[in-house]
Amino acid sequence: MKSILLVGPTGAGKTPLGRVFEEKGFHGHKVHHFDFGEELRKISNGQTKVNSELADLVRSILAEGRLLSRKEYYIFISTLKEFLNIRKYKEDDLIALNGFPRDLDQAQFIEDHMEMLCLVYLQVNTEVLYHRLKNDPAGDRKGRWDDTPQLVEKKLKWFYEKNLPLLEYYQKKGVKVLEIPVERDDTGESLYQKFISLSKQRLL
Repeated sequence: MKSILLVGPTGAGKTPLGRVFEEKGFHGHKVHHFDFGEELRKISNGQTKVNSELADLVRSILAEGRLLSRKEYYIFISTLKEFLNIRKYKEDDLIALNGFPRDLDQAQFIEDHMEMLCLVYLQVNTEVLYHRLKNDPAGDRKGRWDDTPQLVEKKLKWFYEKNLPLLEYYQKKGVKVLEIPVERDDTGESLYQKFISLSKQRLL
C-alpha cells in the first residue's frame, strides 16, 4: 500500500489536512485518510464494536496519552484492515496516515505493510499551537476529551522525543519530506494548498 505520512504535534492540523486529501485526492489518486487517533476514540466511546478487553485497553492508552507498545501493534493493523474494507480500498488508492507510525520502532514495523511516498511535516511553534488548540480554527477539536493541559503537555513531549526523529529516518531512506509552516488560522484547505504548492516545487 502506498501512503503519505502526516506528522505534526497535536493541534497542528493533521486531521483537517487529511480530510481535504480525502475530498480532493492527489495526482488523480483517491486518498483514504486513516486517522488512527480518531479510530481509537471510536472504539473508546463505543462507536466501533469490539470486545470489552480491547475497549478497556484503548481507553487506558488514550487516558495515558501514550504510544502503542510493540505488543499492541495488532490494534493498528486490525483497525486499518477494517477501515480499508469499509472504504472499499483499491490497489491504486493512497492512504494518508495520521497517528501511526509515531516512533522509529513503529516506522520499522510498518515497512512490511506500507510504501511511504512522502512525509508531510506540519511545522508549528508553541505559541501558534496553543492558539490553535484553544480556538480550533480548523474545527476538528470539538468533543476531544484528551485535550486537557496535562495530556497535551505529555503528547508534545512524546512528539519531540519520539515522533520528530521520523523526519531524519525517512530522509535517509530517500523519502521526500515536505515541511509546511502552520499559522494560527490555517484550515485543512489552506494547509492542502500549501502542500500542493510545495509538492510542485519539489516535483512530487
